[in-house]
Amino acid sequence: MNTIRLSPTIDKLTAINLIVGMTLWLSWSVLVVQLHAVTVHLSYAQLYSLLAAAGSGACVFQFVFLWLGERSMHKRFIQVGSVLLLIPAIGLTWQLSVAEIAIEQLYVLAFLSGLGGAQFIALQPAAGARIEKSSLGWVLAVNAGIGGVGIVLAQTLLPLLSGINWLGDWAASPWFTHQTSGDIVGVLPPSTPLWLANTGWLLVVAVIATSLYSLGQRRARGAQAMPSPSGHPPSAEPVVTNTQPPMLGRILKNRHTWLMTLFYVMAFGSFIGFAMTLPLSLETFSANYTPSALTYAWIGPLLGVLARPFGGWLADQYGGAKVLVVCALVMAMACLSAAYMTAAALQSRVPEEWFLPYLLVFLVIFIAAGAASSAVFKTASVVLPLEQLPLALRWLTAVATAGAIYIPALWYINLSQAHGANTLVAFALFYVLCAALVSWMYLRRRSEFYNP
Repeated sequence: MNTIRLSPTIDKLTAINLIVGMTLWLSWSVLVVQLHAVTVHLSYAQLYSLLAAAGSGACVFQFVFLWLGERSMHKRFIQVGSVLLLIPAIGLTWQLSVAEIAIEQLYVLAFLSGLGGAQFIALQPAAGARIEKSSLGWVLAVNAGIGGVGIVLAQTLLPLLSGINWLGDWAASPWFTHQTSGDIVGVLPPSTPLWLANTGWLLVVAVIATSLYSLGQRRARGAQAMPSPSGHPPSAEPVVTNTQPPMLGRILKNRHTWLMTLFYVMAFGSFIGFAMTLPLSLETFSANYTPSALTYAWIGPLLGVLARPFGGWLADQYGGAKVLVVCALVMAMACLSAAYMTAAALQSRVPEEWFLPYLLVFLVIFIAAGAASSAVFKTASVVLPLEQLPLALRWLTAVATAGAIYIPALWYINLSQAHGANTLVAFALFYVLCAALVSWMYLRRRSEFYNP
């Protein structure tokens, strides 16, 4: 059998809901940079912990959706989840409209925003239409790219709109930067007004508009539907049936599941964790002046998203294991380079001179992580039984989302220690370990699976 069933939920409506959710979640990667620019009482520890709180929310909600099973893959479930995003969006609008920021409330809002990131799990396979296994890497990569659109929108559109008073007299009082900040257009000098509440308002409008559009489309389809001979409207959402439902217990007893989990933590965990933390980490190169992080940070996630289909195609052509080894070694070398630059910047009187090389190295990491993510999915489709694959890929996604937790936490350690490059060296060693495991398990001629 050379086909697998993929989810029927990734249509236009579902894609829009997922993009809005990812935009809300990744808005925290922008907000922490802007909060650092307008406030003096929030430390780097608090800002990185806000990112970890947002990552924790996404990880927890993903495991809830995993437990709910196929119900969490339905269009209506995803749309209801999008409506619930109004809670953190409205809360964020209110919190950023007041003069004093309560860090405890920000932690709660960051955690609840993780619901938007958790919807990413709906991009993984479920019962539905068949697709040729030979092109599985490419198709899964394109599906994952839908969520990546939300990341890029959050890091490009939100900083730009927060610098514009597009609400006029209805807008809350602006915040003023006490240091250099920026957006996609360029650098913003100190004392520039920022209407941070605009971020919340924009997300509220996006959620409401998406919900109303979904409701309108559902009613339109219902009005046009004609009863079928069986008495059921053809437009009704298909009932999920699976004659051999994979049990999570069986999946977790398979050693290849744990290997794929480790490799996906390396790949997607690194991608989403670095997407969260890179904007704020770029701010730490100089206390006085640095090129604007928000002007350039979005390029990395964009390249990572674009690399996923390319990585999927390479995995389909040359084997997922070979692609995964190359990507892991590239990420290891890039992390060692970033570690050297971090150490050099900490010793330099002009640390901003390392800004561009550091950014370029992380662009390489994003590209390799994006390609590796698709290679893992391709390899998993070979080493795991097809009846277990849909649930297994959702398990991989839920666990790898923890990258949005541990990378912000380790990043703070990386920047607070006297030898701040140590954490990046540890990442490099982890990537080398993963490359060695892939080579030993899947690239030996006598392996159970050769170059899957």
